[in-house]
Formats: sequence, C-alpha cells, structure tokens
Amino acid sequence: MTDVWTRIRSTSKPIFLYGMGNGADKLIDILKDMGIRPEGVFASDDFVRHQLFRGFTVSSYAEAKGVFPEMMVLIAFGSSLEDVMGNMKRIASEQETYAPCLPLFGKVVFDQPFYDTHKDELDTVRSFLSDDVSVRTFDSVISYKLTGSMEDLFSCEMPRKETFSLFSLGEAPCYFDAGAYDGDTIREFVSLYPSHGKIYGAEPDIRTFRKLVSNTSDIPSTMLWNTCTGDRDSMISFASRGGRNSSVGAGKKVAISRIDTITSGNRVDLIKYDVEGEELSSLMGSELTIRKYRPVLIVSAYHRSEDLYSLPLFIKKICPDYRVYMRHYPYVPDWDTNYIFV
Repeated sequence: MTDVWTRIRSTSKPIFLYGMGNGADKLIDILKDMGIRPEGVFASDDFVRHQLFRGFTVSSYAEAKGVFPEMMVLIAFGSSLEDVMGNMKRIASEQETYAPCLPLFGKVVFDQPFYDTHKDELDTVRSFLSDDVSVRTFDSVISYKLTGSMEDLFSCEMPRKETFSLFSLGEAPCYFDAGAYDGDTIREFVSLYPSHGKIYGAEPDIRTFRKLVSNTSDIPSTMLWNTCTGDRDSMISFASRGGRNSSVGAGKKVAISRIDTITSGNRVDLIKYDVEGEELSSLMGSELTIRKYRPVLIVSAYHRSEDLYSLPLFIKKICPDYRVYMRHYPYVPDWDTNYIFV
C-alpha cells in the first residue's frame, strides 16, 4: 500500500487544492515542509470569487482544468452534503484525487510511520470489535487515513440511524450530550425516546449555547451547562468560533467540568462525546459514571490521530465487558467516524 504522501512526493502532475480554510492552510504548510508548492487552488462554483488565498488566486475547477487538463487534486475541506460529495466524486472520475487525512487537533499525522509505531495497539483494538461491519469499517478507515482514497470511506458508509439499532435503552432513559452544539443531537434523542428521563447538555461556545437553550426550551427535564467537559473541574482557555470549530486553546476562560460532577452521581443511560479533540479527557472525567451505570457510549474517533486506539483502550480498561462497534457516517474526510460501546 502506497501512502498518499509518497504519491504526492512522486507525482509529476501539477497539484491543485480543492477548498479553502483551515484544512487548506494545514495542507499548504505540510506541502511547504515537503518542499512542494501547489500549482493553484480552486473552489466550488458557488464560492469562487477569484479572491486570494495564501498567495493563490482561487479559480473554479473548470478554469483550472482548462489550463491543466491533467492534475493531482487534493481535497482540503470536509462535507457531508450530498451535492458536494457528488462533486468530489465527479472530479475524482476525471483526475487523480485524494482527500489527505489531517488531524483536526494535534500535529500528529496518521501516516505510515505512525501506523507502524502503533500497529500493536491498533491490532488490539481491532480484536475488540463485535461485528463484521465494525471490522470492515475499521480496516477501511485505516486504509483511508494512509492512502487518502475517498473510495475507502464510501465503501463503509452507514446511515446515522443504524447506530441506534445496536442497542436498546430502558424505560425513560437519561441522556448526556457532551458537545451538544445547537441541540440537534438532543432533539434526535427525543425523537427516538419521547418518554425520556433527564437530559444533560454541555456546550462551551457561548453563542452556540444560546442557540442550544433556545432550540431545546420546549423539551422537559433538560438541564444545560455552558461548559467544556474534561477530566477536572476548573477554568480553561477556549477559542470560541461560534460553531463546531470552537475548541480548547488560546482564548477566553470558560468552565471545564467532569461529567461525574455534573450528573452528581445520578443515572445516565447514554452519553455522546463530540468534544473537538477532548474525548479522552471527557471520558476520564466520566469514569465513575461509566463504572457505576455502564451507559451506552457514542464517541467521536476522528479529531486526533491517536483517537483510533486511545479511546477504546481506555474504555476497555475501566469496563472490559463493553461490546465495541465502529460506524462511519457519510462524510469526506473521515470526520463522522464513531465508536459505540454497548
């Protein structure tokens, strides 16, 4: 298997980035460290304004193709939108196209040396997986991370609702949403369990938290906290960007709280963790709850390169009898890949 970085180094084709923003910034910086300068940047037709991005005039794909009929395309943004993913597929049918896997948080890239270093841990996690779909998903995600091939992701896509067929919750289940965003996943839970018990929601971004409060105001037994979740009860610097890209980092001080503290020892039946790279810390801060109640856990596994092995290894250490599943929902790159512990 040839990894994507080897292919990039060895290509004689002009390299174009598809997309702008944080992903393109990271990719340009990595290419610069490799001594490679892309030929250009293009964007979807709706976003082309011929503005400058990192010294490149942003064009459309058609304009780039008119000058360079053959190119290597590196997708530098993420999307789950059907029309956008369709456009990615169309370009990939015409050009050599990759979606390099870059960590959303941390600087460790999941490349061949990373895989070789952590193969034993990854093999251990693979042995935990409880069904063939999970094994296929795990293998496909690793292949994608190494090769940047979108086909690996397309081959293991599953609808989100399929996750809930993996478990059943008791009467009036209680839910904790760590990284509750604007309330979308709380409302999803309520649609599945209208006769629910307590619902806890934690969201640190103040602008998003206001939307969360508004969007769940009609849901009874809902308690919301404007806080990060983690392994301690304290204050932490937080970069607020008004959306899913908000994260722990340089910024204003906000609260950080353990899930064990927020629930005060009360029962929880399902916990969802989507906390922008702080999944392991949040799991550590809910260890007592996990040990006592053994809730179903849905844990994002794509923010950091090490998440693929560190998260299941931690959970199996504190609660060895969990059954472990993995599912990838439609998204390029692998930004909606989750472990489910039942």
